[in-house]
Amino acid sequence: MTDVLFTADKKLEEVQQRFIQKTRSFHEKQNDQRGSITLMGASLTLIFSFLFMYLALKMKVELKEAHYRKDTYLCFQSLNVETQSYIDSMAKFNWALRSLYIAGLITPKAKAAFKAIKVARDVNHFLYLKNLLKNKYCKGINGPLSYLKNFPFKTIQAFFLQTNPDATTILRSPKWKTVVYKKPQGIREEKAFCLLTEFEAEGPLNPNLKIKTFEYAIKGFSKLKCLSGFL
Repeated sequence: MTDVLFTADKKLEEVQQRFIQKTRSFHEKQNDQRGSITLMGASLTLIFSFLFMYLALKMKVELKEAHYRKDTYLCFQSLNVETQSYIDSMAKFNWALRSLYIAGLITPKAKAAFKAIKVARDVNHFLYLKNLLKNKYCKGINGPLSYLKNFPFKTIQAFFLQTNPDATTILRSPKWKTVVYKKPQGIREEKAFCLLTEFEAEGPLNPNLKIKTFEYAIKGFSKLKCLSGFL
């Protein structure tokens, strides 16, 4: 009887040990699975965080590039419109001055009219200069200086107009170029560009102005070409 009880106890102990081992094994597997899931979750969170940061930075840069392009083109268009209007109005003043001069400044009224037209012409000239320098679309853009440097009419000191004996203006050249360029800040270098305008006028009285515009990507020495206007 004792042997039977001893054998039964021994078998029961073996069963208990196997149960404990299986329980431990199952628990360890669960912990490993939980650890793997936790590690995978942390990895995915990190990946999505980096992806979100990348997309946010990319969108920020692309927004700056859109503003860069918009600002440059607004300045470009504004300066060209101002210049075209200026040349057309100067041609009208030239016609009036030459007509009075040819007719002969004999009467006091003719002389007064001639003088008044000269004053109006000069006011129009300096308003154009002011509009170039204080153009609201050209803040931080190298544009107005290029239009001053390549001025359509001959000038003397302080940008006063150089004129003929009949007070008409003199074209500096039948063809000239201007450049609009904004220094790229916070954008990709390959997105930077400059805008060039080619003007052509037949004369100060009948300019028949022709305008051609171009966009050039800034690559290598093209940047120096843009800044100098040699394109």
